[in-house]
Amino acid sequence: MRSLRNFSLVLLTVVVALAVCWPSTSALWSFWNLNPYAGGHGPLVAVISAALILRSRRTLAVTPLQPSASGATCLIVCSLLWVIFWRAAIQELHMLLLPLILLLAVLAAFGTGVARACAFPLAFLYLAEPPWHVLIAPMQALTVRAVGVLAPLTGIPVRIAGNMLYLPQGVTFEVTPLCSGVNFLAVGIAVAALIGELQRASPGRRVTLLASMGLLAIFSNWLRVLAIVAAGYIGGAHSVLVSRWHVIFGWLLCVAMMFGFALAVRREARAEPLPMRVPPAGDAWLKGAVITTGILIGVPLLARLVPAVVPGKPASLALHLPAAPFGWEGPLAASGPLWRPQFMGAHSEWAAAYRDSQGRLVELRAIGYPLQEQNAKLVSEKNSLLGPQGLAVAAVGLAVPREPPHLEILAADTAGGRYLLWTQYDIDGRRFATPLFAQLWYGVNALAGTPYAVLWAYRTACEPTCDAARARLAAFDVSVGRELEIRRSGS
Repeated sequence: MRSLRNFSLVLLTVVVALAVCWPSTSALWSFWNLNPYAGGHGPLVAVISAALILRSRRTLAVTPLQPSASGATCLIVCSLLWVIFWRAAIQELHMLLLPLILLLAVLAAFGTGVARACAFPLAFLYLAEPPWHVLIAPMQALTVRAVGVLAPLTGIPVRIAGNMLYLPQGVTFEVTPLCSGVNFLAVGIAVAALIGELQRASPGRRVTLLASMGLLAIFSNWLRVLAIVAAGYIGGAHSVLVSRWHVIFGWLLCVAMMFGFALAVRREARAEPLPMRVPPAGDAWLKGAVITTGILIGVPLLARLVPAVVPGKPASLALHLPAAPFGWEGPLAASGPLWRPQFMGAHSEWAAAYRDSQGRLVELRAIGYPLQEQNAKLVSEKNSLLGPQGLAVAAVGLAVPREPPHLEILAADTAGGRYLLWTQYDIDGRRFATPLFAQLWYGVNALAGTPYAVLWAYRTACEPTCDAARARLAAFDVSVGRELEIRRSGS
């Protein structure tokens, strides 16, 4: 009974934390279901995590339940960070904090002994998190390079250009992000970590298992891509393996590799030391559970209540355009038909232009959000500053020295024209060049109110040169850009 009671208490605490952090829980579930090739193993990882906690029920049964003050303090700090990331609509970061919050909740409520027993099962959830995607680009490039080396060794003539593989008879392959093998790597690492836990392996052996599986997963992905290229070389682009079965083939190869790895490293699990019986800890755990639940619910609740009662919440935004200073003419109507930014969610957009003494135009676009949320924010993969009308990014960098600096974008149109764009993020009057810093500042300010968020963007043609355009934008920023003002209306 005691083992089931302690297990149930831990499970209930985890469920409460998952419910309170619902934006992260929901986003993680959506990632698992909407990205099957990247997160399809997530539900299985969650089941295994729960099973591992159940496996530790004997240890949980004899571990004293003593609340941890340091754990409660860390939980408060981590919950506050979670709220900042959530209000900043940085989904990847608040999802990344979710397993840590679960562990800190267990620590705060029941103490270090119980947290130690639950540490691996809860940390195991990180193997089904989206941040593995940061490896896609480097592993994609590594796969292309590896196939470029291995293919000639097997007698397959291949020419590489970027991520494209060109074979004779016009057969062409593209190494897409799905071909990077990140999904196989994540699943393989999860299997190796689980093997180490089930064997109760030493830390050194666990590291060896993880490293070996990582290398094997990467190499097996190279073999997968090489086999598909060989099938295309022999049977053409209409080969069944190329046209229909390349994804299933990859997973079959991955499963075979993991099964072989498990057989190769099998050994008897080290005997688990029998836990010592300890005297009951009274009802101290009840106090810890109540405090932990209060922290889990209270911090996000305050983050919602405080901005709601602060006066002056903006209902709409209005742009104030300054009169043209000496040497400039404007504000004028914007005249760039190719530049039509696209941003998601409820927001405002403004467009204007100014002309310098040489008759060169600087166009202004401003996109403003009175309230940012996950599907309505300045920084999103669904947004497009250049729009769909034919502009394409040629280069990106920082325009320095400026204070604060701007993000500089070199864009080109379909007719060969080149344009220089400077952008800044304005969070309630404070400007940033870096999107991450801007969103984090928004999250911090959202704890005590509802700040506005605006993207300023200036564009001018590279006439006569891009250096001249850069100097024009710098002069515009000093004369006009710093006088641009957002005014809030409503309550």
